[in-house]
Amino acid sequence: MSLATVARAADLLHGALDTVAEKDGWVRPQRFAPAQLRALGSVRAWHPGLYRAMASCTAGVAVEFSTDATRARIEVRMDEFPRGTGAVLADVAACEGGPTPPYDGVSVEIDGRLLPPMVPDERGVVEFSLDDPLSAPEPGLVRLPLPGMGEPHRVRAWLPCLTSCAVREVSADGTYLEPVAPRGTLLVLGDSVAQGFVSCGGGGSWTALLAAHLGLDLLNQGVGGQVFQPGSLAGLSELVRPDAIVVEFGENYRYEPCQASRVEREALVYLYEVAEAWPDVPTWVLTPLPHLEERYPTNPRSCADAVEGIICAAAARHPQMRLVNGSALLDADDLGALLADGSDHPSPAGQRMLAERLSFVVDATWATPEQRRTIALAVCERAGSGALPVAEALRRGIGEVLLADKGAVIVAVPGGSTLVWASRRGVVGRALTCLGARGVVTVCGERRLAREVVRAVGGTARPCHLVTWEGDAPAADAARDVRVLTSAYAGAIREHYAHPEYLAPGELEALLDAGAFLGGFEEGRLVGFVGEHADGSMGMLEVFEPARRRGWGTTLAAAKVAATVEAGNVAWAAVWPDNDASLALERSMGFSVADADGLWYVS
Repeated sequence: MSLATVARAADLLHGALDTVAEKDGWVRPQRFAPAQLRALGSVRAWHPGLYRAMASCTAGVAVEFSTDATRARIEVRMDEFPRGTGAVLADVAACEGGPTPPYDGVSVEIDGRLLPPMVPDERGVVEFSLDDPLSAPEPGLVRLPLPGMGEPHRVRAWLPCLTSCAVREVSADGTYLEPVAPRGTLLVLGDSVAQGFVSCGGGGSWTALLAAHLGLDLLNQGVGGQVFQPGSLAGLSELVRPDAIVVEFGENYRYEPCQASRVEREALVYLYEVAEAWPDVPTWVLTPLPHLEERYPTNPRSCADAVEGIICAAAARHPQMRLVNGSALLDADDLGALLADGSDHPSPAGQRMLAERLSFVVDATWATPEQRRTIALAVCERAGSGALPVAEALRRGIGEVLLADKGAVIVAVPGGSTLVWASRRGVVGRALTCLGARGVVTVCGERRLAREVVRAVGGTARPCHLVTWEGDAPAADAARDVRVLTSAYAGAIREHYAHPEYLAPGELEALLDAGAFLGGFEEGRLVGFVGEHADGSMGMLEVFEPARRRGWGTTLAAAKVAATVEAGNVAWAAVWPDNDASLALERSMGFSVADADGLWYVS
């Protein structure tokens, strides 16, 4: 059958900023601006030769068209793999049970159905059928429609991720072959993990899958071996206005000696350049993904251990940036199957997991932090008293809202703990897996919800009484000397607090600076204290041995309740079922004590 309908491939490109013309109608797609290419190859780059080679690759570039044809053909001249690419692919080949060749090629997607990667033949041609073989009436049966009577198809042919190529013509046996209108843009800035190592075809890369999930075109500026390089965005903001940005750097610092001070400076400047270029575009910044040490151990003179903290601090400076816990995007217990090269690069299965989890995170955090807080508070207030700990944290402005869904709310609290309320258990399990909850998880809900959290994060669930104060503030005891404690009393609190292990580094000092602790004094000497945890709950009530059984426990608890109520907040606490002394005190004071089946601590 003649492939008579022809179009220039250059007219069908998505994900390319420009093309470079060659002889006989061939063109080379370019995904970097000229000023960027100069920066990547300059003396400021860590490895300019490697970066130039990686920048020439056509990662994320696709030929896209609609047609009524049954067969199509694309002219592609695929270059040899660069040396840096070949070294990674040699590791892949040496990994038992890893993906098999071809590791790259033209990855054709037909109506969302992805074909295995194809390598151009000796004529520089990739030819394929557009019909889905599973829809044929009989195996091997090929339909032969009359001209103009074929079914419409949407075709996207992803060009190679790991090398460069030139394209010329696209031909088909239908009556039309039309370009697809540009969509909005997902801009991905990163290293080889972003470029597509080792997705076995660009259509299966996590970047392509994420762009498809968001309904956006992909501009992939992943560069193998790259790190935060100030100046490497030069000229880009004049050419593209993305709808969303993902920044993925950090893995390459572990391979060679590097100083934390330099990495910190370069990360700060680079993310500042991103924020300055696109100040209103939501941007997701990933911390380093999990890796395996056996094949390439981290250089002992590397600052790799500091990189996550550096990225967190640099991203926190910009309100449009959302931090993504990279360690949660791949299962640490299954890295042998999820990393294609036994080191750093996701296999096709790893690409799918990374894309699925990152898609969830992007959806959950697309709204601004202020919008998420408003939504989450409305959800928790509708849920009633069972969600009080989460609602109260939201009202007080505590923590960061990670998920604001009508069936679930998750708040990350300073100090490393997490607050959860949910009516839909499945959403919580998936969210905690994708978002990477850390530390103690406070669960507001029934036992089944606590079990779901345990499945997602591990640990053990322990029930707790939710204790709340209802009504006006109790009267102060004018005869007692109760004062707000300053950070000068941190040592005394640690010495007398029964569970100092509950405090994260720096947490106590932050609470003292916020005026969260009250102390009782006799003749100018501290005899007891009460405070609140980072989630806003009352706690840490301690009366020193010489002053016990003189009413100080009641005085301090009442003073803390009064301060909380007068600030317009609800006083609440979590009390273990075996803490008879605290429960007796709170009941005697008039606190409401709920049964220990609606509040759980998972650790």
